[in-house]
Amino acid sequence: MLGAVQFGLFSLLLPVIATALYGAGLAFYRLFLSPLSKFPGPKLAALTRKYESYYEAVQNYEYLWKIKKLHQKYGPIIRINPHELHIDDPDFFDKLNSFQGKWDKDPYTAHQFANPGSSVGTIDHDLHRKRRAAVLPFFSKQKIYALEPVIQSTIDRLCNKMEEYIKSGRPLNLRNAYKCFAADVVAEYCFAESGGLLEKPDFSLAHWKEHQQGLKAGLRARYLPTWYMPVVRGAPEWIRATVDPAAKHFEVWHRDVDGPVRRMEDKKNEDFFEKAGHRTIFHELINSEILPPQEKQTIRVIQEAGAMVGAGGESTSQVLTALTFALVANPDKLKKLREELRTIMPDSNSPMPSLKQLEKLPYLEKLHDTNASHVIGLSTTKTGKFRLV
Repeated sequence: MLGAVQFGLFSLLLPVIATALYGAGLAFYRLFLSPLSKFPGPKLAALTRKYESYYEAVQNYEYLWKIKKLHQKYGPIIRINPHELHIDDPDFFDKLNSFQGKWDKDPYTAHQFANPGSSVGTIDHDLHRKRRAAVLPFFSKQKIYALEPVIQSTIDRLCNKMEEYIKSGRPLNLRNAYKCFAADVVAEYCFAESGGLLEKPDFSLAHWKEHQQGLKAGLRARYLPTWYMPVVRGAPEWIRATVDPAAKHFEVWHRDVDGPVRRMEDKKNEDFFEKAGHRTIFHELINSEILPPQEKQTIRVIQEAGAMVGAGGESTSQVLTALTFALVANPDKLKKLREELRTIMPDSNSPMPSLKQLEKLPYLEKLHDTNASHVIGLSTTKTGKFRLV
C-alpha cells in the first residue's frame, strides 16, 4: 500500500521535476552556451521574452525606447531577447535588410495577425520567396508609371478635401488624410475599387480607430502562444471583446477586402480589365497560370490582400506624415524644396508634373530616400533586430 502511495506521489511530482530541470537547462543554455551569450544586455532579456513583452504589451509598446536606453548602457550591439540582437549602427542597415541568403521569418512575428496565407505571415523562406515573386512585378517602375492616372486623380481628391478644411477653418488630421489617400490608391490598384475613404467624414476616423485597435491586438499576440490568434479570430465578436477589447476589431483588414476579393473572383476575364482601365494585382494573381491552385484559394488571397492593403496604407502614411512634419519644422528645407519644384511648376496654374519629371529633382529625391529609410527604420523595433538562433 505504501509503495503504491509513493509511486502515485512520484508520478505527480515527475512532471514538476521534469519541467524544473528543463527550465534550468534552458536558462543555463541561454545564459552561457547560446551563440548570443557573448553579447551584452540585460540577463532577464536573455532568459525570457517576457522582458520584451512587458514593455510592449503592458507598457504600451515602449520597448523601442527601452532599447535606446540599453544601447546607451551596453553599446551598439546588444541582446534584447533570447533569440535576437539589436544593432544601433546605420552602417548595418543594408546588411540587416538584405535579401541575400536564406532566412526563415521569426515565428513570433509571423503568427501575430493569424494570416499564414499572406507573404508577411509566411515563415518558410522558399514559400515566402514564391509568394513575394508573384506580386513583386506589380511594383516595378513601369507598372507604377502605368498607374499614374489613378494616383493623380486620388491626389486631386485629397487636395479638394484639404481645401474644404482650409475654407472651414477646421483642424486637419494629416495622418488620417494620408492614410485615406494611400489606402484608396492601394485598393484601386488591388481590386479596381478605391473604397472611397477620402470622401468619408473626418477622413474615416472611426475606420482608422478600428484598424488601430486591431493592430494593437496583433502586436500583443506576438507574445502569446501561436494558437491564440486563430482561436480568437474564430470566436464570436462578443467573446473576442471579453478576452481583449481590441481583439474585436482584429479582422478589420480581412473584412475590408473580403467583398472585393470575392467580386474579383467572379470577374476572371479580360472584360474586367477593359472596364477598370488598368491592370489590378489580384485580378492578375487569381488568373495566374504560374501559381499553383492552392496559392489561389480564396482564403489565402483574402489574407494576402488584407496584409497588402493594411501595410500599404500604414507605411505610406507614416512616411508622408513624417516628411510633412520635417518640412514644416525646417522652413529652410521647405523653401529649398519649393524653389526646386518651381523649376517644373512655375505657378499653381502650371500642368501637374509627371512622376518621371519629379524623379529628376535631386533634392526631392534625397528628401524622399532619407525620410523613408528613417521612418521605416523607426516604425518597428524589428527593423534593427538580427535573429540568429
